[in-house]
Amino acid sequence: MVTRGLCRHACPLCGSGVRHASVKSISGRYYPVRGILLAWSELLRSGSHFLLGRRDVVDENSFDIAIIGGGVIGVACALELARRGASVAVLERDRIGHACSFGNAGWLTPSLARPLAAPGQVRRALPWLLDGESPFYIKPRLSLSLARWLLGFALSGRDWDRFERNTRALVELCNFSTDAWEELSERSDRSFGYARRGMLSVYESQAGFDEGRRLAAMCEPFGVPYEVLSAEQVRAREPVIKGRQVGAIFYPRDAQCEPDRAVLALAEDARAAGVTLYEDAEVLDVQRRAGTVHSVQTTRGTYRADQFVLAAGAWSGQLGRAFALRVPILGAKGYSFLLPKLDRHPGCSIFLAERKIGINPHDEVLRLAGTLEIVGLDLSVNMRRVRAIAKGAAGMLAIADPARQVRLWRGLRPCTPDGMPMIGRAGGYENLWLATGHQMTGLKTAPGTGRLLAELMTGQPPSFDPEPFRADRYARRR
Repeated sequence: MVTRGLCRHACPLCGSGVRHASVKSISGRYYPVRGILLAWSELLRSGSHFLLGRRDVVDENSFDIAIIGGGVIGVACALELARRGASVAVLERDRIGHACSFGNAGWLTPSLARPLAAPGQVRRALPWLLDGESPFYIKPRLSLSLARWLLGFALSGRDWDRFERNTRALVELCNFSTDAWEELSERSDRSFGYARRGMLSVYESQAGFDEGRRLAAMCEPFGVPYEVLSAEQVRAREPVIKGRQVGAIFYPRDAQCEPDRAVLALAEDARAAGVTLYEDAEVLDVQRRAGTVHSVQTTRGTYRADQFVLAAGAWSGQLGRAFALRVPILGAKGYSFLLPKLDRHPGCSIFLAERKIGINPHDEVLRLAGTLEIVGLDLSVNMRRVRAIAKGAAGMLAIADPARQVRLWRGLRPCTPDGMPMIGRAGGYENLWLATGHQMTGLKTAPGTGRLLAELMTGQPPSFDPEPFRADRYARRR
């Protein structure tokens, strides 16, 4: 909710030396009350849009559906709903596709469509917590929400049957989505580097290799074919791999893309379908009564809709409080960076399974990605972990200078305690839906998520089993 205080920040109207009464948004940003009042006064005089500081403010708008969040999930949901005849607005606090959707690994990999809360994950993670260069980290802090999340994570990873059912549900979403991305790449004028070259999951220990084959065998009936390779076959297939390894598993149906361009291509498709995309539209407040949301107030004005969708990624937990929802989502930070094209460029994506490092070979650059830091909304850069990714990749691949980074990125993956997305109606609400919590599967399941949510919202028979994704397993009105 909006809170009021005294602004100690630079005022866009009067400069840095003036202190004003201010409005604090849900996300913690401050907006001077004087600026808001002057802006609305200008609106009444002109009847057109105007500026609040550096942000556009527009007249009140009404839509069938308003989606809060303009990442790949929000845009995919908007596209599917618009295809069903709805008028849809997407409200994005920053730029479309500029958060977690922008610089992730760029993988469309059904082979890795698994819940984060896997059997044995807690046991494997404990030693990593003491290692400053490990691929997994939990930022220590006194927090009841963190304690609840960790308990839920530990309990969710104890049931192999549940893990298998949830994996199947994610794989089905991912298989559909990978085909949808391929179809988009064929008809879109905007190239985003889609290629179905497969993925090579490389193992350095026999125990890891055995576990990898067990998971591959589990996923094969769900539509994930695979091929087991010996160490000699791995080196023959990918000469760029130089480190010690005992074997690999090749997944031929896996694909790759350039994530930032992929989201823009999807957004272009959504615009063509009639979706209105608003950037710099940060939600400041929510008007609701009992189990109905009436409107949201943003930095671009007030928007009314018959239905609302919360698709704000790692910020969904924070925004959920404005709707009186407890949405147990924590941000898990990951890094990626680009290196110049290698002399022996990989022919397919490579996953260093035990180092948890992803390698995506684009045409002109090499993308490296890794780490999972449970940090909430902390976007600071830990260069020690960035260097650990480069060092780990150089230990297995023939990379001459891993420090020659072209572009460094970090983003927050939205993680639920059980590692499954929340797709469906919020408990206790008539017109509020969720599409969030996709951990590391957002890009690879976005079209399927959009399809499922649109079917649920319009009363169509769902193409996928909605039960594993029920939003009200966590999100219920208080």
